[in-house]
Amino acid sequence: MKFLAYRIYPEPKGTTYYSSDLDTEQKVIELFDYCQILEAIITKERWLFLMDTFGLKKLFELNNISGWQDCDTISEYKLYIEGEIQHK
Repeated sequence: MKFLAYRIYPEPKGTTYYSSDLDTEQKVIELFDYCQILEAIITKERWLFLMDTFGLKKLFELNNISGWQDCDTISEYKLYIEGEIQHK
């Protein structure tokens, strides 16, 4: 199975995330926290999975809990995610 997100730590081999690794809201918040400090990346496939699994509204809420992306509105957050999907 292709990995859907990757964290560069712990070294030397990092952490690979698959669908089963991000099946709860708390795990998504944790991944967003790692992204915020530039320790993790989320692939296009992972964004699509997260959107299908949690929906835009819930991802916006989880992002706000994490404090990763500074988006004031759900519309702004949607544009951010669309940009991430297009550029991955």
